[in-house]
Amino acid sequence: MKTFLLLVSLFLLASCQNNTRQDELTELNHRTTAILYWTGEIAADGCGFEVEIEGKRYLPENENAIPESFKQVDSSRVQLTYARLSDPIDRRCGMLPQPRVMPAIRILSVEAL
Repeated sequence: MKTFLLLVSLFLLASCQNNTRQDELTELNHRTTAILYWTGEIAADGCGFEVEIEGKRYLPENENAIPESFKQVDSSRVQLTYARLSDPIDRRCGMLPQPRVMPAIRILSVEAL
């Protein structure tokens, strides 16, 4: 009986934590106008995408969420839905000898303006 009560308690505790986490993720989503910069393919000495939001530059952790069409121009004004990430991204790319550490975001949606 004690084992059953322990399992039920753990299940209820885990369920409560999952609901709270989902609420936190929803509150962390932002929608804004941004500038998307394409610096070239990382495999060809480029540094991928950068995103400028209110004058500050970020690296997206999930560049694959950005449509290929944005690689046709150097910069694009976009409507962006994103979440800020707590850990920066250290992207070593191009011919730069020093690390390129920038704040990170997760792209949720991108729409051309």
